[in-house]
Amino acid sequence: KHGLLSSLIPAVNKLTSERLEAEKSNRRLERELRALRKRLGATLMLRGNLQEDIEKTAKSQAVDSAKAEERLLSLDFVTMKARELSTRREKSEAQLVSRNMDKSLTHQAIVQLSEEVGTLKREIIPLKKKLEPYMDLSASPSLAQVKIEEAKRELAALDSKLEMKLDFK
Repeated sequence: KHGLLSSLIPAVNKLTSERLEAEKSNRRLERELRALRKRLGATLMLRGNLQEDIEKTAKSQAVDSAKAEERLLSLDFVTMKARELSTRREKSEAQLVSRNMDKSLTHQAIVQLSEEVGTLKREIIPLKKKLEPYMDLSASPSLAQVKIEEAKRELAALDSKLEMKLDFK
């Protein structure tokens, strides 16, 4: 019996030791599992954020692509319209040349003449101001003589008033 008891105690000790080792290993594995769960949660959050960013970028690229296509279509339209207008202008110019149109009747010539007229009008303004005192003069010499006589009488009247005022002083 003694042999059985002596072999039972080391076996129990061994089993106890193995159980403690297993519990220790179990706690370590649980800590590792919690850490892995935390990292997995963070990774899933990052994945969700990245997925949202990818979707936003895709939408933004689609909008930018649509805008670029619209600009390209608009540019094509403007280019075609410019070519059409250029062709029409050239045809019109050729038609005018074939009809021997005077160059002074072109838009550019008329604009240039208009600018010259504006310049001449600005030059005339000071000259008109110089002539203003003479504008009330008559074109007829006899009427001019009458005006001169009226001015002389007015001057004589003013002269006499001045002398009277000087005499009173």
